[in-house]
Amino acid sequence: MEQPIKVLIASHKRADRITTHEKVANSIICIPESQLGEYRERCPDTEIVTHPDSVIGLSWKRQWMMEYFGDAFHLDDDLAFMKRIYTETGEEDKLSPDEIYDVIQVTARTAKRMGVYLWGFNTCGKPFTYNALQPLQMSGYVNTCAFGLLTGSKLFFRPEQRYQEDYWISGLNAYYNRKILRDNRYYFHFNDTWTGAGGLAEFRNMQTLEETLNNLQGIFGKDVVKVRKLGTKNHPFQMNFSVPF
Repeated sequence: MEQPIKVLIASHKRADRITTHEKVANSIICIPESQLGEYRERCPDTEIVTHPDSVIGLSWKRQWMMEYFGDAFHLDDDLAFMKRIYTETGEEDKLSPDEIYDVIQVTARTAKRMGVYLWGFNTCGKPFTYNALQPLQMSGYVNTCAFGLLTGSKLFFRPEQRYQEDYWISGLNAYYNRKILRDNRYYFHFNDTWTGAGGLAEFRNMQTLEETLNNLQGIFGKDVVKVRKLGTKNHPFQMNFSVPF
């Protein structure tokens, strides 16, 4: 039997709002050393691993976690649920904590056998967007709200990029490794993206979002990292990712 991969939750100043540890079995919370007391009080039954307080920003945290844990599945801390998209009308679609853990492990093993380093799940939870004839996807974008990364990938996170690191890592993976694995049968839904306090809200503003867009387009090109023209409900610098393979 293969060793199970670690399931990690990146969190920062959200001990009173973290939910993912209750939704996914056997998960590990990763936080700065100085926040251990408050998280231990709020999450007494969950394993917690700390990193130095000098590791500031999500990209730097993800890089630290990648180097410390190796093969792992990474989650944001505000998970509401994971659901099946392929269910019939009236059928229960939300997965239990143990079921979520099992789906992660099965997908990790599949990725390893396929020689894939970056993997994840559907980025849209609407059943009418799901193509039952294409449940698995092998090119494109992986959302870093919920993603798997295996060792040997040549991939890395840039500490200076505080957010939109999913576009960076997807672009870098397309350059080095070409393929991903995305199981579009499942979808993770998170609560506080763009609205919750703590986490990235401490650093995010329109100026830095625009700078991030321009930087990513300068690296990968405007045909790969595109401005989303329609459905831009959060801010004018939302992106789409497209590769020609």
